[in-house]
Amino acid sequence: MKLLADKVAIITGGGRGLGRAAAMAMAREGAAVVLGSRTQSELEETARRIEKAGGRVACLRADVSRAQDVQRVATCALKSFGRIDILMNNAAVIGPVQPLWEVGPSEWDGLFRINLKGPYLAVRAVVPAMKGQGGGKIINVTSGLAEMVLPRLGMYAVSKAALNHLTRVLAEELRGDGIQVNGLDPGVMDTAMQDAIRGVGPERLGRDLHGEFVSMKDQGRLKAPEQVARLAVFLASPASDGITGEIGTERDYRRHGFRT
Repeated sequence: MKLLADKVAIITGGGRGLGRAAAMAMAREGAAVVLGSRTQSELEETARRIEKAGGRVACLRADVSRAQDVQRVATCALKSFGRIDILMNNAAVIGPVQPLWEVGPSEWDGLFRINLKGPYLAVRAVVPAMKGQGGGKIINVTSGLAEMVLPRLGMYAVSKAALNHLTRVLAEELRGDGIQVNGLDPGVMDTAMQDAIRGVGPERLGRDLHGEFVSMKDQGRLKAPEQVARLAVFLASPASDGITGEIGTERDYRRHGFRT
């Protein structure tokens, strides 16, 4: 039997990278997936691949920083498939790469609307349905940068540190409702976000840090999103029942039974 048979998953940022890989992996395991993203063409390509493989999918253009857009995604899931079992908060932006004190207020607000307000809005939209059906799984995609001090990547790091604490608080608040909330740290993946970081250049990122990111790409040390998607499936499935308030990488979740 498939791990996610008869489940319904919402994935934000589902048009590319880890969002696309997780959507395809969950669909292969039997879930119906509902995708939201700001880029319609990427959504349609992900949906086409899922449908070609025999999966069930619905998608709509949505900005996670807008409450009405997020609610439309939740409503689409309920109308199309009748329930919401899984939420994967994946949409995020790297933000301006510069010292924190140079970041403008509008840039600060823009990043936090996506990286922190977006997950909050999505949780707010799906929890009533999850409570009504007796439980669910929420997966917040975080980053190891939340625990690191890397100059010029501070905005992204601070937003992910806040997301980590949001994850822990929600896990406690929703524990009695059978809703498990966990953080997934994917590590450094070969995605468009990494392309964007390298594209900033050594002048803005700093020569040493830029060189490290370039070296990881050149030496093949970046993870494929499809590899990390297996952890997303684990956290979405009954195999992770009872795990809540955890934040970690593939290695960290091995102590909870995750196997690659």
